[in-house]
Amino acid sequence: MSSTSTHRISTPSRLHFTLIDMNGEIGRIDGGLGLSLQRPGVVFDFNPHERTVIRGGDTDDRRVVMSELQASSRLLHIEPAIEIAIRKMIPRHQGLGSGTQLRLALLAALNHRFNLGLSQSELSRISTRGGTSGVGINAFFQGGLLLDGGHSVNSQKKSFAPSHYSTGVRQPPLLLRYEFPATWGIVVFTPDNLRGLAGQQELEFMVANTPIPIDEVQAVSHVILMRLLPAILEMDLVAFGSSVNALQQIGWKRYHWSRPDVAPLHSVRSAFNDTNSIVGCGLSSTGATIFGFFDATEFSDGEVSDALNSALQEHNAIPGRVLCTRADNTGMKISATEASHLQPRRAADRTPRP
Repeated sequence: MSSTSTHRISTPSRLHFTLIDMNGEIGRIDGGLGLSLQRPGVVFDFNPHERTVIRGGDTDDRRVVMSELQASSRLLHIEPAIEIAIRKMIPRHQGLGSGTQLRLALLAALNHRFNLGLSQSELSRISTRGGTSGVGINAFFQGGLLLDGGHSVNSQKKSFAPSHYSTGVRQPPLLLRYEFPATWGIVVFTPDNLRGLAGQQELEFMVANTPIPIDEVQAVSHVILMRLLPAILEMDLVAFGSSVNALQQIGWKRYHWSRPDVAPLHSVRSAFNDTNSIVGCGLSSTGATIFGFFDATEFSDGEVSDALNSALQEHNAIPGRVLCTRADNTGMKISATEASHLQPRRAADRTPRP
């Protein structure tokens, strides 16, 4: 594909089920389990330009994209002479991996626009992501259900810290990737006025609550190895959902459910559990998104959404958005698109080159 035409990049989002080893006694820490989603996702059109132009979205979207574009350009040692038209964004600080998906999308777009020829592994390394979990990076490039092996405490990462504070740590090894069943629907609830932990708050929470007891790590590992993964291969949705439920009650995820700021989500969790069409209920990453699963051959997206919304109302849950989607088993896509998709520029949209 020629880099002189207009192109569109689209990414998945991701659910993060849990970090696995927040003890480190065995010699490794972190380890992540998660799932790539078709929606929501980052979507933007891009083409060459003599300077930097960001359009579409709202003011905050454009600010975030510009900040990330400048950071990505510095990582690649280039000037960001590119025009970007924002189509869709992942809600930020909601446990859906918005930061990693946007950073990698912009790196991939710049790689394409300037014909840099960087490989996936090179883009992963350059991104500075993956310092805690590798789920987001692998979701971007290939999708599916993903399990990574964390970091060696002897040679890679000496202490517990979120990815933002672990930029010098390389991406953890991907242990397995499974195609997620196309007939299993995913329903997510994203609150309107509640966010997960980020930045200094997340760091302080992690420092205050680690290391966790080794028996909790062992229990998490047991559930993943002997319940959740076999459920995928045997196409047992009920067992898969019960595994997700079990992970909320043990290990690192249990500590997040005990946070005072997560208290408003307990009624949401009850609504999920009381909706007959939904199996399993989990908190993605540090929140605030809640997720569950349903049999898409038995229930339509509309039926599941209506039933969950009714349950949320009955439980007087906090306001938020219900979305039914499917797993993404392919990862990001770049495709040529029509130049007319880029709307005429307005003066307010033009951004000077940094």
